[in-house]
Amino acid sequence: MHGVLYADADCLLLLRALKHEGLPETNRRCKGARLVTCEQQGAETLITLQPNRSATVRQSMWFLLLVSGVTLSVAVFWTFYGAWLVLPFAGLEIAALTYVMMRVLRSSYRMQVIRIQQHAVEVEEGEYFPVRRWRFLRPEACVNVRAAQSPVDTIGLQLDDGSQALEVGGFLNQEDRIKARDALRESGLIVCNERWWHS
Repeated sequence: MHGVLYADADCLLLLRALKHEGLPETNRRCKGARLVTCEQQGAETLITLQPNRSATVRQSMWFLLLVSGVTLSVAVFWTFYGAWLVLPFAGLEIAALTYVMMRVLRSSYRMQVIRIQQHAVEVEEGEYFPVRRWRFLRPEACVNVRAAQSPVDTIGLQLDDGSQALEVGGFLNQEDRIKARDALRESGLIVCNERWWHS
């Protein structure tokens, strides 16, 4: 089982060239961001999408400790001077910050795994393990691409087979959504652009 990482357009061209030259699978590997990965497993293609994690859990905990320490120090200082009402609000601030950081950390481990088979496309989604699953029948399954509405907007990717639709890669940035679109196209799925005259 050898991985193929889609890094950019040049990498895709290189992969196509290597495929036509008949080089072994182990030589078909590109370096780049691993937010969109693609593996060939026999007749199946496995595409994994995950969000960018700019900070590790350890870095996030250090940040939380630093902010909490400063907030508590200021609150204790003013409590000694009689402004004791500052202390409960400092506690609420730390609790709110902790809650938000835990939610952000959990969402940063969200992942979508797209398994493209001959007769179906299966999607699994979850934070640490799959908790939701969808199955789209082929050949009806296709990828609808919603065009970006402004320069700061991102394209939208939606798997659709006529009976159900699912947004994929909603947590990715524009560059990684384009990589995901290209990986889905390379795996044999039909890609339908909203603005077909631009494709």
